[in-house]
Amino acid sequence: MTAFKDLRHYIDRMTEILGEDEVLRIDGADRDLDIGGITELMAEQEGPALMFDSIPGFPAGYRVFTNFMGTAARTAVALGLPADTPKLDIVRAWKDLSKRIEPVPPVDVTTGPVLENILTGDDVDLGIFPAPRWHDGDGGRYIGTACMVITRDPDSGWVNVGTYRACVQGKDRLSLWMLGNRHARAIAEKYWERGRSCPIAVVVGQDPILSTAAAIAAPSGMSEYDLAGGLRGQGVEILYPQGSELPVPAHAEIVIEGELPSPDEESVLEGPFGEWTGYYTHSGQETVVRVTRILHRDDPIILGAPPMLPTVPAGDQAVPLYSASVTWDHLEASGVQNVQGVWGYARQLMMVVSIKQTGAGDAMHALLAAAGRRRTGGMERYFVVVDEDIDVTDIHHVLWAMFTRVDPSESLQVLRAPTTDIDPRLSPGKRAAGDLAMGIVLIDATKPFAWKDRYPAANRFDEPARQELRARWKGLLPL
Repeated sequence: MTAFKDLRHYIDRMTEILGEDEVLRIDGADRDLDIGGITELMAEQEGPALMFDSIPGFPAGYRVFTNFMGTAARTAVALGLPADTPKLDIVRAWKDLSKRIEPVPPVDVTTGPVLENILTGDDVDLGIFPAPRWHDGDGGRYIGTACMVITRDPDSGWVNVGTYRACVQGKDRLSLWMLGNRHARAIAEKYWERGRSCPIAVVVGQDPILSTAAAIAAPSGMSEYDLAGGLRGQGVEILYPQGSELPVPAHAEIVIEGELPSPDEESVLEGPFGEWTGYYTHSGQETVVRVTRILHRDDPIILGAPPMLPTVPAGDQAVPLYSASVTWDHLEASGVQNVQGVWGYARQLMMVVSIKQTGAGDAMHALLAAAGRRRTGGMERYFVVVDEDIDVTDIHHVLWAMFTRVDPSESLQVLRAPTTDIDPRLSPGKRAAGDLAMGIVLIDATKPFAWKDRYPAANRFDEPARQELRARWKGLLPL
């Protein structure tokens, strides 16, 4: 895997491989009226990555970068794979890498570009950065949508790195919505129980491997820095700003340092915010970062991954690397045989598994195993199993299998499982009562094993025939 030094290195490498047109540079877009909408429209078409500059009210060079892993090709480049790697092979590569990954600790350095500008005292002002209002109904401007939140356990010294949404609440105030079952919240509560504020740092703008490691979360006790180092094949360069015990990436674009007091001491109304479900759900009094210092590079870049409708290719990742690869591993560990592929749709609200059946119970085994991987508080809603002739990365192919191989009276099972607080289907009464139970659906879209060899033949050209056609008509037919 390519060891990108920073976000700029990734952008340079991406344009070198995919062409200058892969990044569309837009000057003059308003941070409230334009940036979020343009990002969404381009993501819907799997368009280029977007670099917004000369934003009204801000100096030229104070930029916002979005859709940074919004296509399979950009995801492949981010992982150091050939740009034309097929989608399912990207998942396979990630799955294989995750099995053999050896954590690599970060490398301490004494200086780095993030120290080019250091703001303290009265100079601390989050308003110097063009944090966008990503959706019309957002309750504020969110500078952190693909950020890294760094904390250190006061007992073990374990450095945790996670991703939480961060909203500018004033020149020296930043709000964070930190779910109660996440590592950073548990660390912060240790400080609060001792009557102390939790030291914290928020990183805005880093390379895609750091972003991915922060979002998927390492096991408790392992730092995401070590995980990112293992993924990159070399340690992440970190430094300790003067007086701080929190390591930050030496090549980060922006670092916001401060302390997180107990919500009983200080909190702020956070939200609403257009979440990845496509709805506004959570809003309430949440934790506040009291900002004491800001570090930033010259011409800093805000890395943005605003949530959009789950049916839109994700602005930060067009391939469901984590959900698909972890589910695939879980299936194999559960004894499911002949798994051909795993794919996630609508930010894994629907997980699709392809198998080669060898027995009558294979499809249900795969469904139960896939559902068993579902995380507490996850929102995976539909689990589908299909035969090996179905391309799980093609939603039209998956729907064809569901529409023609499912008998609703026999092929569907409904179970109950916990969901998350942002689930828009939770009724107000259940939400108030803390009842997070929600139904999940298991769908067997395979040919019935007992007579699968007698199932009507499909009239679709097979893949070898398609390849021959593409070769003969190169330049006319899509690859």
